[in-house]
Amino acid sequence: MLIPRFCLLWLLFSVSLLAACTDTSPPPTSASADYTYRNHSPEATYVGRDVCGTCHADQLASFAASQMGQAFKPATATASIANFDDPAPIYDPERDLYYQPFRQGEALFVKEYRLADGDTVHQRTERIDYIVGSGQHTNSHMRSVNGYLYQVPVTWYAQDAKWDLAPGFQHGNSSRFSREIEIECMACHNGTPIYNEGSANQYTMLPSGIDCEKCHGPGSIHVEEKRAGIIVNTAEEIDYSIVNPGRLSVDLQYDVCRRCHMQGAAVLKEGKGFLDFRPGMPLAEVMNVFWPRFADSTARFLMASHPDRLEMSACYKASHTPNTGYAPITCTTCHDPHLNIKTVAAETFNAPCQQCHTPDAALVCTEDEAVRARNNNNCSACHMPTSGSLDIPHVRITDHYIRVPERDPELPDDARETFVRLASLIEDNPSERTLAEGFLTYYEQFGASPQLLDSAAVHLRRARDTQSEQALAPSLIRLWFLQGRYREIQRLAGTLDPNTLDDAWTLYRIGEAYANLGLAPLSLRYFEAAVAQAPDHLRFKGKLADAYANQQNFDRAMAVYDELLAANPTLDDMLNNRGLLHAAQGNFAEAEADFQDALRLNPDAELAMANLASLYYNTQRVDEAIALTQRLVQLRPDNPQYQAFLAVLQQGATP
Repeated sequence: MLIPRFCLLWLLFSVSLLAACTDTSPPPTSASADYTYRNHSPEATYVGRDVCGTCHADQLASFAASQMGQAFKPATATASIANFDDPAPIYDPERDLYYQPFRQGEALFVKEYRLADGDTVHQRTERIDYIVGSGQHTNSHMRSVNGYLYQVPVTWYAQDAKWDLAPGFQHGNSSRFSREIEIECMACHNGTPIYNEGSANQYTMLPSGIDCEKCHGPGSIHVEEKRAGIIVNTAEEIDYSIVNPGRLSVDLQYDVCRRCHMQGAAVLKEGKGFLDFRPGMPLAEVMNVFWPRFADSTARFLMASHPDRLEMSACYKASHTPNTGYAPITCTTCHDPHLNIKTVAAETFNAPCQQCHTPDAALVCTEDEAVRARNNNNCSACHMPTSGSLDIPHVRITDHYIRVPERDPELPDDARETFVRLASLIEDNPSERTLAEGFLTYYEQFGASPQLLDSAAVHLRRARDTQSEQALAPSLIRLWFLQGRYREIQRLAGTLDPNTLDDAWTLYRIGEAYANLGLAPLSLRYFEAAVAQAPDHLRFKGKLADAYANQQNFDRAMAVYDELLAANPTLDDMLNNRGLLHAAQGNFAEAEADFQDALRLNPDAELAMANLASLYYNTQRVDEAIALTQRLVQLRPDNPQYQAFLAVLQQGATP
């Protein structure tokens, strides 16, 4: 089964874009302006904000103190706003696990443990390597294993000054220390990293915080030209070596913000990656984003949905209607990204409202003076109410849906959550295939409802009116894989040349389909092809090692397991599989060590527990086998095999 991939969601920054410091000429009004920015070239590279600061020191200093500038940093006690000095432990009732953050000097850690009758029966400690979030809303945390990034299961919620499980880890959904931080997350929660594209989550360089180039684009060409003495009078013309968002059309300005503040099910255009967008490009050239409309979408929204919420507002719609005389509302109407939002006075946010809603205008505020006085005449306090979000607990955010506050619809909770449609947030008329991919992505990342797959199937059926099955193969195979329709995958795969497939995920899914059909040699072929394209993708390599083991190619299987566990020694499932291979070869001491290591990492690793119990039984250690099997029965009381094995063990137990 495909494991859903989740994007990290901790801090959402002030929606904004970076304006250049000296360029004062007015922006164009047309979205069709033909700009040719030289830093859109593939040769343009990212130089880092310290290089920008050699000429723009004041702007960098201000930006570094902003929420975006503090978004990501190496983990130290000094850098953290969280309480690491003996806070109360966090309990996960579904997993029966406690988490205790603590520090040793500047180093930060979290200890996971389990209690039984007052005794500690499991304990695991991991170091925190990175902090995500400025602390306005949260500090979340990551650990790094040879550059592979994983989320730590606890978050500091600043507004309530409390620790709790990380977003998405509640209600039995905790992946403990194994949630991969993929490039979709890192592309927005930090400056541009150096990412191993042959992996799911390995990075060779991570900046410290969102930087200038996130909004201005890569700076190498700009730096080279300035160092060469090529100077542009930006009061009179555009410097095409770097993007100044203030000189972009309104739509292209907005896309700079929407790239990271329009959360949802992101669907990349063919051949594009999450690092391919550069300021000044239409975002629709790189990706689309989908999000549902519910029966009550007024109250049900995500934290990072600022543009979507803003676009629902009558103010926004009126300002973007031609010939109304209103200046188009954008993110920078209210937000200056160079500033820490905590230093901005409320009058700054009220001023744009009062440009239109003047005392002598028809749009004057009609609220009672006493009510207005209680709110200090703060327009946004009433018309952009503070709210929670669907995805992040313990936070209060400004809802960017500007409206006259009204009573929420009188709907029961289940009716509020009724799915109405999947909205396309970037493109007005996405293709049938893109719509299908939106439903598939939403299914994997947010909610595994079969109806979503049915909708994806409808759109792919329509797409097949104009495109061949072979052209649609990655999307069809993805759909059928999620539906378990392995025979359909087998049929289509038989018409494809695996040597021409350039998508490792498609190769992997075909391999899994053949494995589920019992066609081991074909399965191995596709896993080999997937790993050839993504040699450092640990999940793909694990499947390849399993396939070698199933084909009795023990030497190659062991070599791949060893590579995997050298890359990440905390993969408990791979420790179990390597242990099983050791046992099959009669290497019982090595097998026992691997099973025990797996259980030290994951006390509920069912297969490792069962395999170790079997090993104990087969090496005449019946009492130890009974103890483990009793734990298995407790963990899975619905498994008759464990019950039967326990009965066999107890009959032959030592008196």
